[in-house]
Amino acid sequence: MCETRSNLKVAHVVRRFVFEEWGGTETVVWNTVLKQRDRGVEAEILATSALSVPGEDIHEGIRIRRFPYWYPYFPLGAKARLELDKKGGNPFVPRLFQALRQGGFDLIHIHCGGRMAVMSALEAHRLEIPCVVSLHGGFAAVPPAELQKMMAVTKGRFHYGGIIDRLAGYRRNVITEAEAIICISREEEQLLKRQFPQKRIVYLPNGVNCEDFAVKPDCSPRQEWGIPSGRTLVLCISRLDYQKNQKMLLELLARDANSHLLLIGPVTAPWYHEELLARAAELGVTDRLTIIPGLPPGDPRLKAILHEAEMFVLPSLHEPFGIVALEAWAAGIPVLASAVGGLKDFIVPGRNGLLFAPGDVEDLVKNYELLNQDDELRQRLANTAKQDVQDYSWTALTDRLLTLYGELRHD
Repeated sequence: MCETRSNLKVAHVVRRFVFEEWGGTETVVWNTVLKQRDRGVEAEILATSALSVPGEDIHEGIRIRRFPYWYPYFPLGAKARLELDKKGGNPFVPRLFQALRQGGFDLIHIHCGGRMAVMSALEAHRLEIPCVVSLHGGFAAVPPAELQKMMAVTKGRFHYGGIIDRLAGYRRNVITEAEAIICISREEEQLLKRQFPQKRIVYLPNGVNCEDFAVKPDCSPRQEWGIPSGRTLVLCISRLDYQKNQKMLLELLARDANSHLLLIGPVTAPWYHEELLARAAELGVTDRLTIIPGLPPGDPRLKAILHEAEMFVLPSLHEPFGIVALEAWAAGIPVLASAVGGLKDFIVPGRNGLLFAPGDVEDLVKNYELLNQDDELRQRLANTAKQDVQDYSWTALTDRLLTLYGELRHD
């Protein structure tokens, strides 16, 4: 039975939380706190002021606090700081200690890594309350090449954070410090269970509010964005980032002159965005490429375009879960995705979607043509997916999470 006591107070710690720069982690945190509120739990979000400003606000009854922070690199200009804000930053957030210590929390749920995670875990120990860590971005299964790209902005800069880490006692592994670790892919769950056999490692997938995507809003973004109705609309909603590998989809455009590619998502790697545009020009497909650099969560056009596209494609090189694939399922659009991470846990090829080998253009094109040329297959995959997506409701997943909270508090 899940814990529903109204006096349960939970701190959700996340590296950044702004509605203008939305991603998978923010989606999970926001839906979790809303469902916990519905269960009588008092949940707060504590984050840095990255991409925002320090301060506090209340959004839909949820308290959100953002604290000043800094990165331990010298020199560090505004452009480099922005790159770290968007992806890969490992900041110091001194006031987070005070907020956790004085917040009267019964449990701390960490949704980030690095120093913020360690700081939060250590504070949980001092307060003698449980600490849970969710590995949204992966941990054991992140490709080394991606880690190198994430930290490329710090190359050649003096890193003085290690000295502070040693003095402050931050040189710890948060996996060993937390009472429970939540994995969103089976692959990572198994890797961590082998690496940390004594830890409580839990598989808890991400979810979706199925009812929010089931009905098309009264708008036509395809028309608004000037995408011809006669073209096959291939949709990808994700951060514009090398991890998401949207450049691969340009090769698909070059193979099918009747296709149109729509990319929606915030730009987290500006250099990759520039490479994307340059490659489109090289291939001569710029006129069949539309990029919408991010829409706020809840924008009706996000939901409407899922109903107007012919298929949803996610070509990620690394994908811890892939919530957008569930959203496409809920809207009734067939999904074609790279066979990586959490996507392999819920997409069953030939049943509710199709998978292709990561980075393999020929395999992508083969599966695209199969889907594009077979109306019956598209409809069958979409219908089955709309049934399967019911297993991923945020309400059911939050109940499972609250059950875990209760077990930890009574251990």
